[in-house]
Amino acid sequence: MRKITIILVLLLFITAKPMVNGMERDEMIDLAAFTLENKIAIENWQVTFKENIGKQKAERIVKEFKDSRLVSITEDDNVIKYLLRDVHKDVRLDVSYSVVIPKNQAYKAEIVVVVEGIQWNEQIQEDYLLTKRLIKDNFFTNSLKTFAWLTTKNSGIIEIDIFVEEITNYFNIQHIVTQFDTIESSMHEKIIYGYTDLWKQSYFIEGAPMNLQIAVVMDDEMNLEYTIGTPILIHEY
Repeated sequence: MRKITIILVLLLFITAKPMVNGMERDEMIDLAAFTLENKIAIENWQVTFKENIGKQKAERIVKEFKDSRLVSITEDDNVIKYLLRDVHKDVRLDVSYSVVIPKNQAYKAEIVVVVEGIQWNEQIQEDYLLTKRLIKDNFFTNSLKTFAWLTTKNSGIIEIDIFVEEITNYFNIQHIVTQFDTIESSMHEKIIYGYTDLWKQSYFIEGAPMNLQIAVVMDDEMNLEYTIGTPILIHEY
């Protein structure tokens, strides 16, 4: 299947973090709850944490990881990129780290941590929350940005209109915009944008806030697959 990356250069703004029973909402848990409650199987899921950091902090993180993790290094004229993978990762979760240090002192370094898996249940949710808390406490501040997405499995039996109606009602989505793909060779059917007040991050399209995307894709066997992401889809699909 042809992979396409949606790249949106948009300003993310932070509002008050919605709460549930005194605890912060988690976008990945909300997305997984929707699929499970509607008996829709999850093909895979991923949560990405990103933040710009100072060069000294980036170098300290790399030094700490070199002592206990697998490290690979790539370099070009502009940056040095360290790819780090936890050797002792939980088998139910895959955790990887990327630290990019620019050679130009005028630019900040960046740390990216990706947590992903191919299943979801109560135990995995507990493992995910523990992993997330450790990652945030050790590497990030309140300035981090979080991106979550999941892809449904065997979703060809679900009609597009029914799926969109279900997710719209579940998350109380507003400002819905649908973009149809008119490229003949594309595997996309449509991309749907919307806004829910459940999550803190959002961006603007033509003056309206948006923080949820649904990509409808036709696979090689002519089955429909749905990828749901917040606040934007940043992976290839």
